[in-house]
Amino acid sequence: MKASLQNAYRVHIGSALASSKTSESRRQLLQLCVLLDMDGPGAACTVELADSNVAPPAAGDPVTVELDAGDGAQTVFTGTVTGTEVRATGQTVIAHGALAELGRSEVEGAYDSVSADFIIKDLIGKVGAAAGSISKGPELSGWALHRGPTALGHLRRLALLCGADLFAGGDGKIHCAVPKAGAADHHFKFGETVIRLDVHQRSPAFDSIEVWGEGAASAKGADKAHWLSTDLAGVSAKAAVGSDGQVQAGKLGARPFRLREGALRSGESVEAVAKAWATSLAARLLGGSLEVFAAPKVQPGDLVAIDNLPADHAAASLLGQGSTLRVRQVRHRLDRQRGTLTRLGF
Repeated sequence: MKASLQNAYRVHIGSALASSKTSESRRQLLQLCVLLDMDGPGAACTVELADSNVAPPAAGDPVTVELDAGDGAQTVFTGTVTGTEVRATGQTVIAHGALAELGRSEVEGAYDSVSADFIIKDLIGKVGAAAGSISKGPELSGWALHRGPTALGHLRRLALLCGADLFAGGDGKIHCAVPKAGAADHHFKFGETVIRLDVHQRSPAFDSIEVWGEGAASAKGADKAHWLSTDLAGVSAKAAVGSDGQVQAGKLGARPFRLREGALRSGESVEAVAKAWATSLAARLLGGSLEVFAAPKVQPGDLVAIDNLPADHAAASLLGQGSTLRVRQVRHRLDRQRGTLTRLGF
C-alpha cells in the first residue's frame, strides 16, 4: 500500500502551537484524534501533549487543527477547550465544536410564514455559531422556539422536517444538509490507499413515512387558520423506499413512520417533507466504514467511491457499479507509530 507523501500538522490551542515544523512548534504533540460525526457528539478533538511544565489552557480557549497529506493544509477541526487532564508526564486537552454550545443553550423566538431554513439559520446565530450549508426545507405557517428543549433539540426537529442531517464541518460551521447526488467527491483505491473496509446492508426501523399537516391552505385558501380545516386529505402525503433504494412517492411500506406537524399547511409542504425524509432514508441503506491513509479533505456529507475493487469481491455486489457511499463520520487519528490515518463511517 502507498502511504501519503507527507503528514504535516498544526494544532493551535489558545496562543500555543504544536507543529510538525520544528522551527515554529512550541508544544510537543504525542497523539491527536479529531471526530466529526452526524450521529454522535458532533465535533470533538483530543490532543495529547508531552509538556508537563506548561500551564494548561483555559476553558474556552480556541482550538484549530490543520492536517496536510501532501496537497495542502486543510482545517479539520475548529472549536474551544472544554477540559484538560494533567498527568505526571504531559497533558490531554479536550475540545468540542459549536454543536456542544447548541446542546447547552435554550432560546426563544416566534416566526410566521417562513421556510425551515430561515429558522435554522436564525437559531444557529442566536448561540453565536456560524451556519454552513442549510437545506431550505418546507414552508411553515408558524413556529415557536421556547425554553425547555435546547437549541439543539429544536434544530433536530427542524432537520427531521427537512430530511436533513445536522453536523459540524472542520471549519466549525453548522450544517443541516440533505444527501446529495452525483459523482464522488473523493476516490480511494482498493489495494493502495484502502487499509480496512466494511460494507453491510442496513435494515431500517422504518421503510416509509406518512406525513400529516393540519392546514387549510390547499383546500380553503391561505387565509384560513389551520385549526379550521375539516378535511385533512389535502395535507397528507406518503413515500416509501423500495428494496432497490428508489423513493416511491404516494406509497407506504410495511413499517411506516407517521409524522404530524401542524405548521405544515399545504399539500406541497407535506409532499416535500415525505420525499425528503424518504430520500434521507435511502441514503442510509448501506453502512460500514473505510480506513485510509490521511484524508483531511473529506467532510461529513461527502460522497466517496472505492476504485479497483475486484468484481468478485463480496463488497462489489453490495456497492454496485459506480456506487458511492455518503460519509456520516470522519475520524482523523495521528500518533508516532502509525502516522495519520482517517476512518470514514457510513
